[in-house]
Amino acid sequence: MNYEKISYWLDLCPQISDKVEKAIEIARQDPHVTSITKIGADGTPTHKIDEYAENAAIEVLESTGKSLILISEEIGTIKIGSDESEIVLIMDPLDGTTNAMKNIPCYGISIAIAPLKNDTDLENITLDDITIAFVKNFPMNDTYMAVKGEYATKNGKAISVSNTERAKDSTLSTYLYRSKRNMDKIYSTVRRMRIMGAIAIEMCYVAEGIYDVFLDTEAVRVLDIVASQLIIKEAGGYIADIYSNELSSQIDLLEKTTIVATPNKKLQEDVIKLL
Repeated sequence: MNYEKISYWLDLCPQISDKVEKAIEIARQDPHVTSITKIGADGTPTHKIDEYAENAAIEVLESTGKSLILISEEIGTIKIGSDESEIVLIMDPLDGTTNAMKNIPCYGISIAIAPLKNDTDLENITLDDITIAFVKNFPMNDTYMAVKGEYATKNGKAISVSNTERAKDSTLSTYLYRSKRNMDKIYSTVRRMRIMGAIAIEMCYVAEGIYDVFLDTEAVRVLDIVASQLIIKEAGGYIADIYSNELSSQIDLLEKTTIVATPNKKLQEDVIKLL
């Protein structure tokens, strides 16, 4: 993807984000905003607030006149435009739905973009092909962006991971209720634990050195991490599954993986030893 195209899509991401954020505020006036309206394409319940967010994002994309493939949590995989698609845009229009409904200040949007040769090229796209990443935490007004091989930023300033190398010195986030593994060694070893309930945003905390570890030992959806994994990598971090394999998952709505996101391989190995 050349500089001109990267600039175009980077400029569009904040426009999508702004429209979604406004839609969420409008949604709060709907007395049925927390109701479940359907089961989304990803197999999880869709709340009405999710539909407000996704519809707002799609409206912006359709107004561009560009042809692309959109993969989004509720609607699934759709084609926008009539020409051959130039990109695939992977989106979670509302990361942290429960937080948004309860007005807990950690929820936002996640957007990742990879170039396509044509419509049929989608089956070849993996995490390694993601070129642009955008995550925004709406209540905090914090925007994280990354371009592959170039930079990772928060609110326009370069960010980098921490220098923590030992689990006993680390601040770790993990989803306790999902794990079927014995996590006692993890809990008793790490220095601190935090859980906010918005995966894309919490992984960005690893990218800027607030967290040292983001861990999911079961089955996190690739859709949830596709943008933030690039932000971590461009901030100097390291991402693997719990078997020490670097992540290279195919971009698919139902694809799942385990994840250990850390500042470096040394801390990643230390965490895996505790599992």
